Amino acid sequence: MFVYSISKSQSVKDEVVEYNYVKLPLQPINKSITNYTSLIFATYETQNAEKKAKHEADKKIAQDEFDKETAAYPAKVKAAEDKYNAELEEYNKQGLAEKVIEDKVLGESNKPVKQTPSPPYLRGIPEPDLQTTYDYPVVANTYLNLGGFSNNVDNAVNIKVTIYGFDYTQPRQMTTQKEMSSYVNGQTTKRMVTYYYTEFSYRHPMAVQVTLPDGTVILNETPQELNTYIIYKSPETETSSGINTDLLIKTYEEKVFQNNLIMLNNLVNDKFGFQKVKRLAKLYFVKAKDETYQDLLIAFNDASAGLKLLVDEEIGAKIKLENAVKLWTAALAESDATNNKARIDKNVTNMLCLNLLEVYFALKNPTEAEKIIAKMNMLNLSAEEKKQKEDFELLFIDLKKRMLANN
Repeated sequence: MFVYSISKSQSVKDEVVEYNYVKLPLQPINKSITNYTSLIFATYETQNAEKKAKHEADKKIAQDEFDKETAAYPAKVKAAEDKYNAELEEYNKQGLAEKVIEDKVLGESNKPVKQTPSPPYLRGIPEPDLQTTYDYPVVANTYLNLGGFSNNVDNAVNIKVTIYGFDYTQPRQMTTQKEMSSYVNGQTTKRMVTYYYTEFSYRHPMAVQVTLPDGTVILNETPQELNTYIIYKSPETETSSGINTDLLIKTYEEKVFQNNLIMLNNLVNDKFGFQKVKRLAKLYFVKAKDETYQDLLIAFNDASAGLKLLVDEEIGAKIKLENAVKLWTAALAESDATNNKARIDKNVTNMLCLNLLEVYFALKNPTEAEKIIAKMNMLNLSAEEKKQKEDFELLFIDLKKRMLANN
């Protein structure tokens, strides 16, 4: 909380208020179109199917070979047994002297050895390397929504996202050396220390297309940032550790998949949807021991409540916000920025201006906001206040552009 000291009995404080507002589209669609549909198409599913089919075919070939060898195995065993028995019979016909000569003199023996055929062996077929398959309708309903439109196929805008699969390099352990200094017994010593880290690159390219009910394509884009490799680098440690490659890859595949879909959904909504956007607003009030600033506290409370109701209860929210504006505007009329003893001194004046800008943004009122910005340009602002004013200027420039497009 930021605090301005005004006097011994009061000070300016702030509080962050989280609220939602509806962001107008830059390229609004004809108002007669109120529905949308969304789908995800994975280009690699055909390759997955081909790999699966080949895997099954290879497994069948291996199984057929195994079954054939299993069926033939008893005959092979019998043939080997018959061959051994025949050879043994011939061997036994030799005289004792002949056997002794072969064994002792010539150092060899013609006594047959039983050769048992190896049993059949089922060849293992490695599982194919497949891209991850998703429940695409469920994923589309979760991540691809057009704000302000109903999910219905009738006369609908179609959002289609094409995914090309997770592409990555194999994670590997890397090393780097750094010079480290230590101070012992009054002496500085230096040594080289080896640090270990894991590194790999990844990307998950996607494209988005938006089509009107009559087939007109109004957006067809493959964001370059989704086609660019991102480098993952783990924290450096002085000890080498094994890499759980499967877990690391899976974790980042899921992460980038979700983030990319969110990015594309925001892209589509920024152009065509009435997207509900979360905003963190900083509102100011004066904390005092007496009722000197009771009006500003009431305005602060009304503004806080109004902002939180902005999307769900627009009429009630507007009443509260306009009352806050009325109280702040009346107080601003008392402003005496050069008098530190004034009720509305420099710090309170700046506070009131920032509060009004926030509420004017929520009320989509750039005309009154520009008057406040013009007033602030004449005030002595802190570095933080200047930054806040500049941020509001950008917000209202964008708001005016969107309001003009939607008129």
